[in-house]
Order: sequence, then C-alpha cells, then structure tokens
Amino acid sequence: MEDRKFICPCYRHKIDIAAMGHCICGLFVSEDYQPEEELASPPVRQEGSPWPPITVYGTYWCRDTMRTRAFLNHRGIPYTLVDVDSDLQAAQKVTEWNQGHLSTPTLDIAGRIVTEPSDEELAAILGLA
Repeated sequence: MEDRKFICPCYRHKIDIAAMGHCICGLFVSEDYQPEEELASPPVRQEGSPWPPITVYGTYWCRDTMRTRAFLNHRGIPYTLVDVDSDLQAAQKVTEWNQGHLSTPTLDIAGRIVTEPSDEELAAILGLA
C-alpha cells in the first residue's frame, strides 16, 4: 500500500482511501475494501411514460451520481445514463453547460439542465415534492 501513493495519479489518494476505502481514480483500494453493490440498470422507458426524458451525465465512481441514480431507480423513473469518463463529447457538453467544470451528475430533463441536484431538488423538479 505504501508504494501506491507514489504512482497513484489522484492527488486525493490518502484522503479518499481513508474516507471511502478506495481512491477516487478507482485504481487503488484499502486492504479491507469491499466494493459497494452495483446500482441496477436504469428503468426502461415505456411508451406513454408520465416522466419527461431524462439523461444523467455522470461517472461510475461519483457518489452524487450514484445517489441520483439510486433516487431515480427507487422510484422507477426511466433515464439514460451517459458516462462522461468514456464519452468525451458528452464530457465536453457537460463542461460547456457548467462554465468550464465537469460537474457530475448533470441532468438534462427534457431540455432543462440541472447540475448536481439534491434529492429534494430533483423531487421538486419531477413533481414528487
């Protein structure tokens, strides 16, 4: 473990491993790390769905993206997930929407761009409040 701090590309290496058990870059973990249960796939959008089209731009390691996905999954709200780590065009779009910041999650809810919403904000936007 000690030698990993010298090759980890993430400047938050020690802080993240102490807090989460893994480095935010996803390359290194603590000796006792157990990965979190993977989130289920997004619900499938059915014809006549009452929900607006939603695209979630995020990453698989971002806690806020995981929280937003869990919120939508738990309520059966369909969405499309776009991983900005692997889709450079999507990353550029998110960066433009957020004045130069690659903020995740960023949601496109029927053309309305929402950055890092809390569960309460998302509930209000979707009429669940």
